[in-house]
Amino acid sequence: MESMKKVFPYLPDKIVPIILDTDMDADVDDTGALAVLCSYAQEGRAKILATVGSCNSGCAVKCIGGINAYYGFPNVPVGISPHCPSSGQSLYQSIIAEKYGKDYPDDKSARSALEVYREVLSSAEDNSVVITVIGALNNLHDLLKSESDKYSPLNGIELVKQKVKLCIIMGGRFPESSPNGEYNICLDVDAAYYVVHNCPVSILWSGHEIGAEIFTGNMRNDMEPDDPVRLAYDLYGKDTTGTYARQSWDLTTILFAVEGAGDYWDIQTGSVEINTSRHILSADCEPAYNKWIQGEGKDARLVPKMAPQEIADILNKRMIMAKRKTNMFL
Repeated sequence: MESMKKVFPYLPDKIVPIILDTDMDADVDDTGALAVLCSYAQEGRAKILATVGSCNSGCAVKCIGGINAYYGFPNVPVGISPHCPSSGQSLYQSIIAEKYGKDYPDDKSARSALEVYREVLSSAEDNSVVITVIGALNNLHDLLKSESDKYSPLNGIELVKQKVKLCIIMGGRFPESSPNGEYNICLDVDAAYYVVHNCPVSILWSGHEIGAEIFTGNMRNDMEPDDPVRLAYDLYGKDTTGTYARQSWDLTTILFAVEGAGDYWDIQTGSVEINTSRHILSADCEPAYNKWIQGEGKDARLVPKMAPQEIADILNKRMIMAKRKTNMFL
């Protein structure tokens, strides 16, 4: 692949245009991440161009769209993958979908993530979009392998190269994932391998270790009683006291997308190596193994810096800052 402009240190735009690619299915931190993103959008620091789901588990579109609508973004496009790499057995998705997402189609009749990606990117300013993936890499894989269509004469790699400033991926475990693979990589190993070797813009990797020690959601009683993200954490943690907290893999990824490394993390440049023949995460995942190669590569990874509790406090406050912007759920 030809050489490309490097974007590190990453300097976020005043208003960061973001496409969020989420596996809002099994884990609950995806909902927390969307609340954080919506708080930034309400503040005018981010513009949500689209939200796409990587796990076609039945009502992911309704769940994602319902949260968008609650926070005042009902017109943000929502797309879904034709596949379901994860379990499809969410503790909260169907309930959030039924209560908040009635105006959205089910996954079988919703627009594809690929179509949404291509339409939104085609009309974006060049070198502007930040793609933030907090799940499997199947949608990004499909985008990169796509051909020209009614939205753009460019193929996927050309379109991403022209329109995308940076890809931020919550995935991998660094400096290496031994003895096990990391969940998001393992969900679709072939997709992850293809993205690593073919993405034409820089990738910032937020590894498992970044959010693993940062627990959030335990201030959700300060959110409005009908807040869907508050409800999702109650359902996932089987706790209505508001004390349950979950690791913040996805929330930290949004924090970086909008604010950059700041005082939160250091950045190390290099590249990711994925070996698809070693180590198995679980019976539900394909074998995979990743390793960080430090050096002059086009990519980078976050390295812990600020104390986990300090970042948790910031993220909890961000979740609370996301406010209902419609009366339709009263």
